[in-house]
Amino acid sequence: MNRQPLVTVVTPALNAARYLEENIASVAGQSYPRLEHIVVDGGSADGTIEILKRYPDVQWISEPDSGQSDALNKGLRLARGEVIGWLNADDFYLPGAVSSAVREFLGDPTAGVVYGNALLVDHSGQELSRIRSERFDMERALDFGNVVPQPAAFIRRSVLDQVGGLTTGYHYAMDFDLWIRIAKVASLEYVDADWAAFRIHRESKTGSALKAMWHEERAVARAHGGPLFSTMLRRHFRDNYKPRAVASRLKRAVARS
Repeated sequence: MNRQPLVTVVTPALNAARYLEENIASVAGQSYPRLEHIVVDGGSADGTIEILKRYPDVQWISEPDSGQSDALNKGLRLARGEVIGWLNADDFYLPGAVSSAVREFLGDPTAGVVYGNALLVDHSGQELSRIRSERFDMERALDFGNVVPQPAAFIRRSVLDQVGGLTTGYHYAMDFDLWIRIAKVASLEYVDADWAAFRIHRESKTGSALKAMWHEERAVARAHGGPLFSTMLRRHFRDNYKPRAVASRLKRAVARS
């Protein structure tokens, strides 16, 4: 890897005008000198294109796609960087994130992914909590679930090419699937530092489709050999099917019969 490798940040977007400028500013404001930013828009009609036209340093395309994974793969085909960042349009980097990630890659030639922590923020960017991650362990990931905060992760391009990009059949847990596939050929290295902000709001997948996300993450784990009765599954039933709730449903069912 070059001592100052080119870093490409790929941003999938669809009707993202409300948050896109903060996203662009967070990339442009990084202290790292060799950056390219590619925005792949799915055909927005909310002013996203007008915003992109105001930023000549951002490379972008706008055309229909089959979902976020498809958009990301389009961006990866355009990317020239040796290191890839994946930053969704409603998320943003914290200062120094890119320089820190590159430093980790240069120090560890075996790393396929380096990742840090992420702040959880609301629609206005106000911090709600801090997502402190942990070291990646394949067995634990397949049992427990995803521990890699996607906006705070950077990927070595050669490893990404080796595993073949994003699986377009997934719409919620495609990052989890990618980390598992990468872990089979390279290491994922955790850095205890805050690198990005993950925004949760009414229109986001995390804010509006938690159940679908859980089911797909569970399907990904099973597809890669995860246990049938995993910690992930037991925790889901504990949180959603508590004895009192089950008893109440049974009582109502008996009353209707």
